[in-house]
Amino acid sequence: MSKKSKIKIAVLTVLVLGGFAVYLFTIGPLGKPVLASVNGETISVARFQAELEKIDPATRDLVKEDPGKMLDVMITRTLLLQQAKKEGVAAPKAGVAPTPAAGLDDAETATIMAYLEKKLAALPPLAPEVAEQIYEAYKGQMAGRKKEDVIPLIRQMVEEQRQAEEAEKLVAGLRKDAKIEIDGKALQTLVVVPAGMETQSEADFRKALAGGKPLIVDFGSNSCLPCRQLRPVLQKVRQDYTGKLEVLIIDVQKYQQLAAEYQVQVIPTVVFFDRAGREVFRQQGFMSEEKVKERLAKLGFV
Repeated sequence: MSKKSKIKIAVLTVLVLGGFAVYLFTIGPLGKPVLASVNGETISVARFQAELEKIDPATRDLVKEDPGKMLDVMITRTLLLQQAKKEGVAAPKAGVAPTPAAGLDDAETATIMAYLEKKLAALPPLAPEVAEQIYEAYKGQMAGRKKEDVIPLIRQMVEEQRQAEEAEKLVAGLRKDAKIEIDGKALQTLVVVPAGMETQSEADFRKALAGGKPLIVDFGSNSCLPCRQLRPVLQKVRQDYTGKLEVLIIDVQKYQQLAAEYQVQVIPTVVFFDRAGREVFRQQGFMSEEKVKERLAKLGFV
């Protein structure tokens, strides 16, 4: 084999192996799939999972059901860190006591808090008469507390509200000017809904309402603890009365208009419908399996 042929083979080998390496470390099994890009900075699945592991296990399941919310928080943090770096704001130096309310847990959070404190420090001072006006408007609800004791609390409350609104405006401005790209398909692969926590659609509800069977509908949300406690109860009722009635779970956050139509004000709200689709009973709050079955018997559904 000639020297020129050997060089050609070597070049082809590098190209092939190089291409294969790119596949392995970007798309293939050794890669780091990207969930989002924020002004060119990527948030990988691995980074998301690492942040997820830091969350309390009881809360982690909620995040897994709707990972988009956590990704949104990570995007906001990334934007704030980018802007802090752009403006030359850094975390407090070692040995400098952080603001007690900041709840600092790492350098990134410390940098974000330092940046926000710098921005919020530019807010104009609260006019003295504002607290006075609020006191006069609500003094009848102050349970006889002295004005000099209440005014400082009112000022603190108003200041916190002003700071929160200013921070929201700041983040909204950063998001508006940013280039943010989210891979919806990659995000969807992270969704994990535990068995028994599945919810139904408005179309499922309309169909069941006209289906000629008694119907139990839980208007709730998986982010609500009493709602989550109710899920196994309703699942057991569904199993015990298969073919005799329908049991549906409606997420009021997804179907707000439907919840408003049925005047749901507290979650969970459990509504019982008869065979003609008419509401015959409702209860706000958790219901035990015994109470649900007792109500079904009273209504003559079983």
